[in-house]
Amino acid sequence: MHDTNASDTLHPVLGAVLRVMAPLVRWLLRSGVGYAEFTAAIKPVFLAEARAEVRRIGRKETDSALSLLSGLHRKDVRKAALEVVAQGTCAPAKASLASQVVARWVANALPQTLPLAGDQSFESLVHQVSRDVHPRSVQHELVRLGVAHLVDGQLVLLRQAFVPDPQAMESRQLLADSVADHLAAGVHNLTGDSRDGGRKYLEQALFADGLSQESVRTLEQLANELWHEAMRRMMQAAVPLCEHDEPLGGDQRLRLGMFCFAEPMAAIGEKAVENNEK
Repeated sequence: MHDTNASDTLHPVLGAVLRVMAPLVRWLLRSGVGYAEFTAAIKPVFLAEARAEVRRIGRKETDSALSLLSGLHRKDVRKAALEVVAQGTCAPAKASLASQVVARWVANALPQTLPLAGDQSFESLVHQVSRDVHPRSVQHELVRLGVAHLVDGQLVLLRQAFVPDPQAMESRQLLADSVADHLAAGVHNLTGDSRDGGRKYLEQALFADGLSQESVRTLEQLANELWHEAMRRMMQAAVPLCEHDEPLGGDQRLRLGMFCFAEPMAAIGEKAVENNEK
């Protein structure tokens, strides 16, 4: 494995970034993506971020400036520029209609089971969000994603959040967007431009060790309960604000997330040993 300690002597940030990269590389490997494919694909990302940084600091956007900042050869800068145009940007996906319907379902504290039509029905819920898509299409999408299912002509919400089946493309997009925004908040707090008034985003975590498996399960259950309450309260506040701001041209987005992860303490020690073996 990479020696993160050696990386720290080269650049203080590199070791921290490699720590972040470890689970991403695990995801790539389990998905059949190797080093060569990744390094080729990452070049346009370096170019896009270099362009954004050049604009931020007020420099002229030339091939030389982009090459110097990104570390890409000038010919790679030109090639990556074409790939960025062809592939588009890596902007976060707008919340799907299905996810908006689930959010409204939870925020309004509606029953877990809704009739398909009539007053206080799934149909009326969808119409609160949009009249451009037939409620039956949204129903089929929620069932397809495993977020809800039909029972005796009624739709039952299976999850108190829009969490599609792990194999679905939506799940991969949700993970990518959530992790990207989490990192963006932390990176801003570490390197943010002073011109924004020193704004700091919420980016906190709690860590506990020396726990038994039973205690971990107890804390995981508590974390889920706290998240459901936080999500419900945030959605109750966000829905009317979105309804007010969007027609007036609101152009800002916000993501609030929470995660919980546990593993044996030995796993951390083993990773450190592996890092130092090379």
